[in-house]
Amino acid sequence: MKVSIIGPNESLKRLLIFTNQFEEHLEVQSFEELEKDRKTEVIITGQNELTASDIIDIRTKFDKHKILIVMEKEDPFFYNSCLAHDILILFSNWTEREQLNRIQKAWFGLEEQTEYHNVVAVHGTHRQVGVTQIALSVGHVLGNFNNRTIVLGLNPYNPGEIVTRKSTYSFDQIYDLLLTNVITDGESLLPYLEKIDKFYYLPGNRDFYKAVQFEGEAVEKLINICKTYFDVVLIDVGAFYDSYLPIKALQMSNTHILVSSQEQLSIDEYRRWQEQVLNRFSFHPKSRYQIVNKHASKAIITTKHLEEKNDVPLLLNIPFFPEANDAEIESGLLVLADYHPYTKVIEGLAKTISSETGRYGIQNNQRTSFKWFGRRKAK
Repeated sequence: MKVSIIGPNESLKRLLIFTNQFEEHLEVQSFEELEKDRKTEVIITGQNELTASDIIDIRTKFDKHKILIVMEKEDPFFYNSCLAHDILILFSNWTEREQLNRIQKAWFGLEEQTEYHNVVAVHGTHRQVGVTQIALSVGHVLGNFNNRTIVLGLNPYNPGEIVTRKSTYSFDQIYDLLLTNVITDGESLLPYLEKIDKFYYLPGNRDFYKAVQFEGEAVEKLINICKTYFDVVLIDVGAFYDSYLPIKALQMSNTHILVSSQEQLSIDEYRRWQEQVLNRFSFHPKSRYQIVNKHASKAIITTKHLEEKNDVPLLLNIPFFPEANDAEIESGLLVLADYHPYTKVIEGLAKTISSETGRYGIQNNQRTSFKWFGRRKAK
């Protein structure tokens, strides 16, 4: 939807980041300027000097537009006039999440985010597709955005060890502590986490013999503790789905990000997992999106083909990293390696996730080129 902002300011521009239905936008200073551009579908403005009588004239001239006005203070007469003429009102003292939910419910019929709105499950189509490095790299960037972030390793067969450091604890080592209520909240969980720069990490299962023995109760407790204590919870689900770890992670996350690659293996293995395991469970994420890792523009299998075969819409492509193995050994996290194309996409993805939690807005007066799980847009 094309949006026009009248009298643009930072708070009005934030609304563009939050609402993935909003695409390109036009900035003008008055309704008179806007009359020249009839292609606009949405009008956003502050109350400024508008009065109740102005509302009638505005609605007459722009009778088919969605109109949103942000009010700075209580004005019952103006407010009621807007309601009578089908103009959506937000208040500037509302939180960013309240504003987002109001727009989504009033205009697009979408419900508020679930209680797991800050839980994102990153899972893969097949082994070695890059789930762990993507989760860790995004977690690192989110931490630098001052989001209290944790990356949970719930991969039953790969703990996701960071080459440059050895974590003391992993999921299998705190499993019994969760069941016996030794760990009951965020503060009691912290001693068992690895602090990496500005984010926390719990590696996945190190004891492969226990992989199919884990029950769902401990996983539920862990996710519930983390979603309350942290701003963003990223779950490294992995690409094996024969355990309670990945199943509970997918059931208790608001957003699923599927990581695939341009290989036939990516399509075949994920289809088998769907037919044999995943289709037997009920998952109800608000958003499901696909990331193509190690993307090559001239590959035989295109991103469009992956969208169709995996039945998950494309979010973005992560470019092929020529020396990723060496970079992982040297830096631990690929985002710390000196490869700008990879880092740029990971930072964009992190901004997108952070904006959903209501914690990331506009920096340096520049709008991010990502919107909450919408396709990448040009600035």
